[in-house]
Amino acid sequence: MRTNWRKVRFLKSAFKKEDFLLTPYPSFTFCGRSNVGKSSLVNMITLNSKIARTSSTPGKTISVNYFLVDDRVLLIDLPGYGYAKRPKKEKQRWRKLMEDFFKNQPGIIENFVLIDSKVGITELDLMLIDWLKFLKLSFAFILTKIDKVKSFQARELAQKLGEEFATEVILTSARKREGRRELINYIEKKIKR
Repeated sequence: MRTNWRKVRFLKSAFKKEDFLLTPYPSFTFCGRSNVGKSSLVNMITLNSKIARTSSTPGKTISVNYFLVDDRVLLIDLPGYGYAKRPKKEKQRWRKLMEDFFKNQPGIIENFVLIDSKVGITELDLMLIDWLKFLKLSFAFILTKIDKVKSFQARELAQKLGEEFATEVILTSARKREGRRELINYIEKKIKR
């Protein structure tokens, strides 16, 4: 199984439906609330700390960002949701962008819903999951920041989510590069199906 992803390049940022990238590559999205660690995760699995912009300020990612790995896998970093200080107009723009994205982006094999291990699943996460189910889109969970909680807490949360939603749960820490091999293996298996 290939786990040596190293060749990654940023393709583009999309701020509206007309900017979405239509490609033949199998695609995987990273969805979640603001500051859950989507960009850090992209950097971690590609071993490139600067490919996706990260910030300690929530709500910085306001576009759909496309990254091509090894000229064969597309990773899509989606804008985060739930940042309270964002103006109402900006929240409405985010909602419209996401509705357009999920209805007009072919080739998505899996949507990774990122859950902060310290916070757990939120009402907004549940709304996203309901939305993905309504659109009949596949999803799996990625627990982020597992280095910030006791290991048994992360395992318990993973077990609970896996049982409740009958889907895969991958535990990760971008800071410690934990879960990288498991996530890449999962993606590779999905591509080969």
